[in-house]
Amino acid sequence: MTRQAGGPVSPASPTSPPPRPALVDAVAAFLVFGGLFGASQLLAGDFVVTGSLPAKGPILGVAAILYGASVVLGVFLRTGRFWLPSINLAALFAVAYLPAVGQPVAVALGAAHAAAAVILFRERGWFHEMAAFRAAAEAGTSVPGPPAGANGPRARQGRRRFPGNR
Repeated sequence: MTRQAGGPVSPASPTSPPPRPALVDAVAAFLVFGGLFGASQLLAGDFVVTGSLPAKGPILGVAAILYGASVVLGVFLRTGRFWLPSINLAALFAVAYLPAVGQPVAVALGAAHAAAAVILFRERGWFHEMAAFRAAAEAGTSVPGPPAGANGPRARQGRRRFPGNR
């Protein structure tokens, strides 16, 4: 943490990335381990997320691709990249668990994936800050610090006012 002369403590200097929210870390870990768990299910017994019957034909390939994408996107989430495809994948998994709603594990995993999608959507500001930080780092400039009086780089400044929104 750095302290500016007479100003508030800011959690990130202009030359360091914004701090990663703990919920983003949790979602990233969930996607990685969920993808690995699903892939192990495919290897052990050809079961997919939607039920207890063995998968056949192209469903195995689609499931393997989705589980692999879950692992890859979970790793990229930690670096502040690919948040929108991650939301879409989490929502897809949440919907895929719906046919197996009678199974408690499927309900829990579906709810967890739905919660992951909501968390990623709510934390989209951090992903935008990371994109700005990366762009500034590539351009060789510094990212401006938080505004004076803010409680951090993502402090709420109130609702945005649009011309027709009074």
